[in-house]
Amino acid sequence: MRARRQVLATGLVLGYLAAGGVTLALGDRVAGGTWLALHLVLLGGLTNAIVVWSEHFAAALLRVPRAGERAATARALALNLGVLAVLGGVHAGRPLLAAGGAWLVGAVVAAHAAALAAGIRRALGARLAGTVWFYVAASAALLAGMGLGVLLAGGAAGSADAWRAMRLAHVHLNLLGWVGLAVVGTQFTLWPTVLRTRMVADPLPAVRWSLPLLAGGLAVTTVGLLAQWRPLALAGLAGYLTGLLVALQPFARTLLRRRPHTAASWMLGAGIAWFALAVAADLVALAGSRRVVDLDGRVGRLVPAVAVGFGLQVLTGALTYLLPVVWGRGADGNRRLTAVLEAGWRPRVVAINLGVALLVVVPPGGWAGRAGWWLAGLGLGAFVPLAVAALAWRVVEDIRPGGPAG
Repeated sequence: MRARRQVLATGLVLGYLAAGGVTLALGDRVAGGTWLALHLVLLGGLTNAIVVWSEHFAAALLRVPRAGERAATARALALNLGVLAVLGGVHAGRPLLAAGGAWLVGAVVAAHAAALAAGIRRALGARLAGTVWFYVAASAALLAGMGLGVLLAGGAAGSADAWRAMRLAHVHLNLLGWVGLAVVGTQFTLWPTVLRTRMVADPLPAVRWSLPLLAGGLAVTTVGLLAQWRPLALAGLAGYLTGLLVALQPFARTLLRRRPHTAASWMLGAGIAWFALAVAADLVALAGSRRVVDLDGRVGRLVPAVAVGFGLQVLTGALTYLLPVVWGRGADGNRRLTAVLEAGWRPRVVAINLGVALLVVVPPGGWAGRAGWWLAGLGLGAFVPLAVAALAWRVVEDIRPGGPAG
């Protein structure tokens, strides 16, 4: 990726993470603050990261050219105008503004997915081209999830049970689909790279078999949730969990070969573990629910595990590894940036995962719940100023006389 694209993408991600953290810290002083904070980091931060880095990984795997600088900048601006319109429209109770923003985000993501699919067709000989289909499937899940979100914001659900069923489908499509599929597809190549070890002998069977199970399971789950048909939703979730276990076989085999030893590897490993536990707990919770919509009252404690323990922790771990690689300009620069981003990483990793554990295990409310949010927030939030320092270093290097333009 070129310098401007790196700086813009990283700045946007960090901005959304900081805004989400501030909103959550303000608590009841911001109306709908929890919803806004969650969507700032998931729809804002994670969506920007997924779109930019999935193009980066796809181009490397498929050996196809990346989008031009102007096209990438225009895409980023359109994507974030849409994101801000969705956030502002829903938060202010303006469904038309939210719908317009969703259409804009959807257009950007659909064009991104079409470009990835075209790249796969042009690179049939690439060994791990199949992993790029995870990004295409994730994009389809986001489009469906955002469509349901627009209907929810516009009050089109009808009865209370229909509204809860639609919200459940919206949450599953966005977390298990957009974020989950994108991360699972990336871990096939990123995990051994972060551990600095060779890829396991043959990950291709896991790639081939896991995606149909994951995508098909998610589609069946969505239909079952919307139709409020519990056996169908259970079957879909069971299929998704099976696909996840198949996909994580190379992950586990690589872990047995080389244990985590850096900030990035510990965060990625812990994040994937939280995701697997959350999907299994989701299945158990649905199995223990008398009706599909009863799940709506049970999954609240799983959201921190998926959003914070999985999504944000994986994002932080991935950026801790990737930013020095693309910004460091050689081994010395890589080491210097890595040292900045890894500052105090052991207590940060402990704080993140202890905080998530408190949020998942301890009943909501009370001092333990507040401690969980503060621990997780401090552990993750400490990355933002460190990354800002790395970003500033890159900008200074670029504008310094004689510095490279990227």
